[in-house]
Amino acid sequence: MLDFAKIKTACDNSSRITTSVLDEFLLYYVGENEGQIHRIVSKFKAFKEILNKINQEWIRSLTSQLIAFEIFKKGGRAAKIINNTLVQKRPKEELDYLQFQIEHPWKFVFCSIEDYQLNDMYVMKDVLSDENFLIYSPGISKTNEEAGWELPLWFLLIGFNGECYQTYGPLAYFKGVQPFDLFYFAKLIKRDIVFQTDVQDVIVSDPVTFSMIFYTGAEIPVTYHKKDMVVFNRSEYHLKDFEPEKYEKDFIIEKKHPLYMLSLKHWHSYPHFAKCYYHTQKKLFVITSMTKRGYDNLISTLNKYGNEFPANPEILATPAMLSIANKVLDVEIETSPYEKYFLKNPLPNEQKELDKINVFVKNLVDRLNNKQKYDIATLALSAGIDLENAKNIAEHLIKRLDKIPRR
Repeated sequence: MLDFAKIKTACDNSSRITTSVLDEFLLYYVGENEGQIHRIVSKFKAFKEILNKINQEWIRSLTSQLIAFEIFKKGGRAAKIINNTLVQKRPKEELDYLQFQIEHPWKFVFCSIEDYQLNDMYVMKDVLSDENFLIYSPGISKTNEEAGWELPLWFLLIGFNGECYQTYGPLAYFKGVQPFDLFYFAKLIKRDIVFQTDVQDVIVSDPVTFSMIFYTGAEIPVTYHKKDMVVFNRSEYHLKDFEPEKYEKDFIIEKKHPLYMLSLKHWHSYPHFAKCYYHTQKKLFVITSMTKRGYDNLISTLNKYGNEFPANPEILATPAMLSIANKVLDVEIETSPYEKYFLKNPLPNEQKELDKINVFVKNLVDRLNNKQKYDIATLALSAGIDLENAKNIAEHLIKRLDKIPRR
């Protein structure tokens, strides 16, 4: 059983020393004397358009957080300056604190709440490593209370105090970003990563860019159509020999030289858009879908014909992350790069419907989060979607929120 009084005492003591040695001394010493502030501000220049929309207090807090990470990360500045004459003049408890932090490096984590303990203490799960850890954070409790529900994903800088972890700096949260989105984002920064666990190394090497995810995508909700999450799936394979005609039993096949489009019967329209494309000159085979079920059915159907396509897509990202990647990294990905050659109209009706549903979901979530009164019919009319469809989307969304404990 957890000794909450003992843990709380350790947290209070650690916070007091952190204020004294970090906030009032090291941030200035490392930030000014060693030029760390200048280096961070230089990195901020790449995100000027994003940061111009942010409160200056948040930027100062983020800057302090990033300097703190540089000090206390594994192999950080703390180990290099602890024997400095000026540092050695600090009180013994501060020097002991510094040595303890060097032995227990701070880290940025993407995490979710596994369990609420008591008195602002949570069991959190690192979504990249699947490891659980105990954290004390009144800030998490306050943010959840203000949101009106338990926010599903967090990006935190954490340090260990001997009993549990504590946060330092801004508490970044996300309403629609999923754990698998992080691999997609990290791979855009460092293309040679292979595993989900590799994402942590990318965060360590570029925490500024990862911090921008919060400032561009915290409030974007996850999008559902009934039970299906709208999520972009895509894989590309080079196939020397591919005979589209033999797939006619399960696919609607269209040809526009040098391209073939194979639309999976019963799954090729909204919301799944389960389709394949084959470029006869490039020998490139592209598999795409906007839902997991759509992609799963594509793979199982294709593999009936003797193929051995992997079950998991090469690219998996929510519309929220596609939007974030565009704003932060200036990367714009076409969900169906070859479909435009088969369109009979400049803008497909399916995309229009998807855009309308995104507007409806955003307006509904905003009202739920702000505890405002709403009328489904009015929101549906405003977004331009069918009332029955609006009711189904709202019912599913509200059920998901009701399952999340409120603080």
